[in-house]
Amino acid sequence: MWSAALFDTMAGQLAEEMDLPSFSWTLTVSDCSLATTRDKGVGAADATGLRLPWAAVPGRDAAERHEAIAMWRRGLALMWDGVPVVAGIIGPKDGTEADVSLSLMSPMEALSHRYAVREGSFGTGQTVTEGHEGGETHEVTVEGTTTDRLGYAGSSLRGIVCELGRLACAKPGGALPIDWPYVGEAGGHRRTYAGFNVANNDVQKLIEDIANVIGGPDVQLRPYLADARHLRWRLVAGSDSEPCIGDAPVTPTLTSFPGGGTAQALSWAELAPAMRVYATGAGEDEAMLCHLSEDLALCQRRDPWPLVEARVSGSSDWATQDLVTSHADAALAAMRLPQVQFQCEVDATAGPVVPGVVWPGQRVALDLDGSPMWPDGRYRLRLMEMRGDQTSRVRLTFDQMPDPWETGVQ
Repeated sequence: MWSAALFDTMAGQLAEEMDLPSFSWTLTVSDCSLATTRDKGVGAADATGLRLPWAAVPGRDAAERHEAIAMWRRGLALMWDGVPVVAGIIGPKDGTEADVSLSLMSPMEALSHRYAVREGSFGTGQTVTEGHEGGETHEVTVEGTTTDRLGYAGSSLRGIVCELGRLACAKPGGALPIDWPYVGEAGGHRRTYAGFNVANNDVQKLIEDIANVIGGPDVQLRPYLADARHLRWRLVAGSDSEPCIGDAPVTPTLTSFPGGGTAQALSWAELAPAMRVYATGAGEDEAMLCHLSEDLALCQRRDPWPLVEARVSGSSDWATQDLVTSHADAALAAMRLPQVQFQCEVDATAGPVVPGVVWPGQRVALDLDGSPMWPDGRYRLRLMEMRGDQTSRVRLTFDQMPDPWETGVQ
């Protein structure tokens, strides 16, 4: 069953438990919208509907209640059978004389308020530029500039993610109970961040940019109990060779058959294929970089599909022909066959998908028997999203997969 506990944001020390009348929660590993093109993003964790009467807030008086749910300084963890599932930092609150409504901010969202700038470097540099006076050119020294750059080379992508996270948490007053386990992991990647570019260098954005590159890793921050009184988050991320988060030792198996099964309220949505992808990159007008990727096999069958075309654009980010081509080819590979996406509900008290034990990103087997639409067999699906409320019902959304009638059951 569900329980909730407050904790200190910086130290992770658990405080009082709270009785929440109702709430809704969501966990994701990345964007799971049914779409031909989408950014991957980073794993999200959220809880909403956290409205509770003042009698449920710990504290003997107004001052103690204010401290118990202090914005930013306190967090709230939702636990299933004592295992943290969603943990966030308390954000802005709305209150009345009768009750208070809490909002939760994930630790990744908190990193959007930290910038990739080395301590003591911002506005402390000198820059020499050219000046003009009396028709003559001379050097002018400008004080108060930022010339420092952060550079990470020879690292894995998740190693750079951890370097950025560690930098953010090492700032004065910046401590957060987050483990960064891949610091120093070797790889073939390089990133450089200019200190003056703070408008584009909040740490959450930079981590999302890494996740969104072709072959970018899954990135999640999962809460866990370091001991009986302390909560922490652990960064879990895919590697350069296997960007998807690794599976658990045991793959949960769900069943669906007429009138029963552990996969309840099974539903699905379908998406048509595209046979051509027009990709555009850097440049303007006739100088714009362009590439067309195509696979017309579906249009040439005995019962052909009509042509469907799509487009993708990277603007100035796709600065070479090879980069534009690689993005076009990747988009075509993702949409060259019709897609289907399954959803179902499970009962967390019955298993085998239990919040805090099974996480988005893991593989789940779905055994179908007697479906009115799909062939019988075992479908190995990637769990993308879990959502629920204060009950034991959990709604699961799986990643889109090629139509099994086109490929055979995987």
